[in-house]
Amino acid sequence: MMIGLYLLLNLLVLWVVARASLTGGGRLVMMLFLLGFVAGSANNLIEAMFFGVLPPRAIAAAALPAVIIFAILSPAAVLFSGRWRAADNAAPVEGGFTPLTLLGVVVAYELLYWTAGTLVYPYIADFYATRTIPPAYLVAAVQIVRSLIFVGAAYPLLKTGLRGAPLVLALVYSVIGGVAPLLPDNPYMPPDIRFYHAIETSTSNFLFGLVVGSLFRRRRPAVPPRDGEVAAAG
Repeated sequence: MMIGLYLLLNLLVLWVVARASLTGGGRLVMMLFLLGFVAGSANNLIEAMFFGVLPPRAIAAAALPAVIIFAILSPAAVLFSGRWRAADNAAPVEGGFTPLTLLGVVVAYELLYWTAGTLVYPYIADFYATRTIPPAYLVAAVQIVRSLIFVGAAYPLLKTGLRGAPLVLALVYSVIGGVAPLLPDNPYMPPDIRFYHAIETSTSNFLFGLVVGSLFRRRRPAVPPRDGEVAAAG
């Protein structure tokens, strides 16, 4: 049952993204696959390996099913959204991230990550008591990488145009990158620990999505001067 819910949630969120996108067709399929796999599997596996929840040899075994799942769900979402035959030649959006806004992204992720982790830790402390927790500075360094990976996974969609980007990314990061991966049973994390982690990650990732979507700025196209203005300037 949880597997079915996992698939349904991922499909629904990818459908929302497809409907919000300004492009379509095969191009959109590839962007949805990148977003889904990276946000919903790859980025989480990095932390799972870092904290010793998954041994390195299990990473590939855990990633392969996600590759297959998102390879199926991505075209399905495009098809169900009616975007399969939509134009796939949308011009890149004039805008993006600056070094300052990327710094804001990293700082926001660190603050949200540590705040949510601190609040949930009393409920999961026993689970991690037998594991070696890396030093805080290494944990913080990994989160810098993970925050930028989250941004990179969404960047192609942002550059081709994504309506309501803050809310859409909040939904993606909190569901595909937060709740959904923790629904299916696995031999590495018991249900109660997954429950608390789901609350932690869905909340912090939702807020992070709002930040990323808000910090991505479109530049307004330059308005050509009127004839009278040109003459006056001359």
